[in-house]
Amino acid sequence: MAVCEVCGKKVMHGRKVTFSAKRNPRLFKPNIQKIRVKLSDGSIRRLYVCTKCIKAGKVFKAAKTPKES
Repeated sequence: MAVCEVCGKKVMHGRKVTFSAKRNPRLFKPNIQKIRVKLSDGSIRRLYVCTKCIKAGKVFKAAKTPKES
């Protein structure tokens, strides 16, 4: 199951309500992205992070390094 490694956001349960007020179960899934993150100690790791944390600046994307051939 997708969980944000920064804020802990995960799938939530709720109900879909139609125009006629019928209620059916549904899931609210967070928008989780797998990105390369530069940590505070300078190391780089791949983490699962929600887009709200990325937009809020809670994590910093690591710059791509060109491959040497």
